[in-house]
Amino acid sequence: MTAPLTVTLAGDADRPALHATLASLPQDFRPVATGGDVLAVAGLDALTKALADRPRGILLTGVTTGAPGRVHDLADRAAEAGVPVVVAATWALNPALTAATGTLRRDLGQAALVELTATVPPGLPVLVDQLALLRTALGPATALELLQSDDHGHTAHARAGDVPVHLAAAVSPWGPARARLSLLGPAAQWRVSFPDPATASPADVVRSDADGEHRLPALYENAARASWRALHAAVTEGAAPPYRLHDLADDLRLLL
Repeated sequence: MTAPLTVTLAGDADRPALHATLASLPQDFRPVATGGDVLAVAGLDALTKALADRPRGILLTGVTTGAPGRVHDLADRAAEAGVPVVVAATWALNPALTAATGTLRRDLGQAALVELTATVPPGLPVLVDQLALLRTALGPATALELLQSDDHGHTAHARAGDVPVHLAAAVSPWGPARARLSLLGPAAQWRVSFPDPATASPADVVRSDADGEHRLPALYENAARASWRALHAAVTEGAAPPYRLHDLADDLRLLL
């Protein structure tokens, strides 16, 4: 058995929730105050500083808004330095989604519509998180058109392949954050419901077809914990991060 990687939570990434997640992965990670094998950072400025230290890997603790060109530049610098960076998107790395992706993408070919809806507290870049979710579940969005956006939410249209996508979100300080991905088609329909990402409650994944409704097995792990496991796999096995800096940059470019 290999020794756990040491990890330092830098600056604004040093939060109780991340410490709690790390405590659930003692075989993979051991927190240290400074000089960790891997770093967790929040925001592009902290990521820039972390890359200069050349750790073995970096976790960017959430999607972020910013200039796509800057994010692409940081992605190139990370690649040149051989430093894998995992972007911990709010829903995109949920293991229940990962388990369903193959069949979801197969069913996309006959779908008539994809819907992504969310309710989130203020301050989250929810549209970027929705684009990350769409990318990991069904492929990258194209032809994004923002129809309405203000402090209360947004409405947008896009495409996933040849299929139209409707994206909507409401911003509210009341109640937990939650999201849903729906795929609607004549032969199969999907409903993927994501609970509050701060909990380990499982996502509810249901596929309906001519044989009835099929609920996939519950996986009691949230996207935050899965992102740490993805970082460990990237560092120790050379696995490709499921949502990368280049992916984030491409999704940000759609917002221009």
